[in-house]
Amino acid sequence: MARLEELAINGGPKAKKHPYGVGPKHLVAELKAVKKILERGAIQFARGPEVMELREKLCKLYGAKHCITTSSGTAAIHTALGALGIGRGDEVVTSSWSDMGTYIAILQQNAVPVLADVDPFSGNMTPESVEKRITRHTKAILVVHLEGNPCDMAKIMKIARKRKLLVVEDLAQSYLCEYNGKKCGTFGTFGCFSVNDSKHIGAGDGGMLITNNARLADRADLFADKCYDRTGRKRDPFLVGYNYRMNLMAAGVALEQMKNLKRLCARRHRLGEKLTKLISGLPAVTPHKVLPKAHCTYWHYAFHVDPGAIKVSMAEFVKAMRAEGVSASPMSRLVPQWPIFRDKVRSPHACAWSCPLYKGKVDYSLKNFPGLQTLAAGGFRMGLNEHWTDRDVVEVAKGIRKVALHYAK
Repeated sequence: MARLEELAINGGPKAKKHPYGVGPKHLVAELKAVKKILERGAIQFARGPEVMELREKLCKLYGAKHCITTSSGTAAIHTALGALGIGRGDEVVTSSWSDMGTYIAILQQNAVPVLADVDPFSGNMTPESVEKRITRHTKAILVVHLEGNPCDMAKIMKIARKRKLLVVEDLAQSYLCEYNGKKCGTFGTFGCFSVNDSKHIGAGDGGMLITNNARLADRADLFADKCYDRTGRKRDPFLVGYNYRMNLMAAGVALEQMKNLKRLCARRHRLGEKLTKLISGLPAVTPHKVLPKAHCTYWHYAFHVDPGAIKVSMAEFVKAMRAEGVSASPMSRLVPQWPIFRDKVRSPHACAWSCPLYKGKVDYSLKNFPGLQTLAAGGFRMGLNEHWTDRDVVEVAKGIRKVALHYAK
């Protein structure tokens, strides 16, 4: 048996010998785009040329008929649910592993988030758990595609059609991911995106949503713009809307970012797939799980370490990886235990489960989420991005390999 190389934490050489590849998020072209807006003399607050062009570009990219721009990804999801008429007494099934923005969008409509369990090796909500959570109060499924990784849309859409449920897709982390050759965001009635600066493309903040339904696109446009009709039909406000308009400066930046989207997503995909290949077959380690028919664009790279298959604590395993230069962070979040869910916090802004119109009963007990518990016990995330080099991937894989082989039972 070959002798194992000494761990860096014990005085051996680090696996990651070189700095991670880095690069700018924003380019000179974006500065020029913003300058152009300022030189016009005023920053148009609604439906400016950059906003409308951004809508056209996203429609073309996704083959969608309509796009609405918003002030954030959270606002995009809220706008979708508002346009669909989700409201008091309704349940929306969504993931138990997501950002608070996903849940805010539901709660702001005074609806009840019902959390589905997740696959511990991808973090994505499972169709089996989605189906178990559906009740007579369920009105929609809010699908969260995590880390650039598609959920099983064939099974989820089959469930939705069978139960006659609306589907909204949250793609804040998942530009240009695909399932069975079809772009995610085009399966449901709405696909929702973010241009928060941490995402594949960023403009500080902002959001977009796409749909092929003209009536719902009109309602979404009104919902996101205080129900002011800017189409010339001279309709007075007739629904409660919000000031979710996208800032024109953000639209100008996002337009330039869009030009690089296909390239950077393709690169992230290639790097992520290479890392999976290099760490596959290691004891105790499960690479980022991507379904056979799925195309992942890796917002981050996730992997899992089985705590029961290593000789040390997870804390020691983490220290050893970081000593090797592997910048991985534990994914220990347990959303159902957040006070807002665990205690079903009553809010003056969102009645949700305390609403007198809600006749259901939702259970956020952790026992209902075995997949999430497994994920939280051993899940890791790394900030893989388009600036990483092939050498970065090889060295990171070497670091994970060294630690896994040393500490495997």
